[in-house]
Amino acid sequence: MKKIISIFFISFILGQATIDKDPIFIPGEEYKYDLFIDFIQVGPDLIKLGSASFHTKEIEKINGQDAYHFSFVLRTSKVGDIVYKIRDKIDVWVDVETLTVVKQVKKLREGNRRSESITIVKGNTAKTDDKEYQVPNNVLDPYSLIMVLKDANIGEKESKIFTILDGKKIRTIEIQNIGIKTVRTPAGKFDAYTYKPLHNGKSALKNKGDIQVSYGVVNNRTIPVKISLKLNNGIIVLKLKKSSNIIN
Repeated sequence: MKKIISIFFISFILGQATIDKDPIFIPGEEYKYDLFIDFIQVGPDLIKLGSASFHTKEIEKINGQDAYHFSFVLRTSKVGDIVYKIRDKIDVWVDVETLTVVKQVKKLREGNRRSESITIVKGNTAKTDDKEYQVPNNVLDPYSLIMVLKDANIGEKESKIFTILDGKKIRTIEIQNIGIKTVRTPAGKFDAYTYKPLHNGKSALKNKGDIQVSYGVVNNRTIPVKISLKLNNGIIVLKLKKSSNIIN
């Protein structure tokens, strides 16, 4: 009987089918993470140097379109500031039907670098601050991709190409499902499936905006339990601490 249950669970995970397919996003749902910087390591564990949160807000109208609003915040602690100060706040709005990006508002501080930008996308035309340019169809935001990927239906060892827009930069990214692995976080231990970017056929976090995400199931919800993000000068690792409306 245990074997049958195990087979069923693995089939469920690899099929990328969430237990509750509707709704995909819940307004008020928030994930909180401990933040680690990968180049500071003592023994087998990374040092906690800050915190992060990912918040799903109410649906809003952006240029006449119904859009999900995601807010993503990264912040190092006082100790983390000494190593590499991060004060990032990213707000992203994506079309409720296509999940393509319609607006980005980004205020970033990473080390000594600071930047702010507002991007609006209408059809195949985007405008970042005062610069207007063309974008392809089905362009996504790299941060909202964290949420989009949980329902991407990519089989194990298979991959899928996405086009992402980060400010004025447009590029394609290939994401592979590398299978199930055990992920330990402050919120608990998860048998999680993981999506990772490919470069020249190999898994790697190489370019700014690259992400690796591991998804686990908490109270019938598939959520990102571990996230690795490539920033300007390194990689940060986020491990789930708790999640409102999911973990009591």
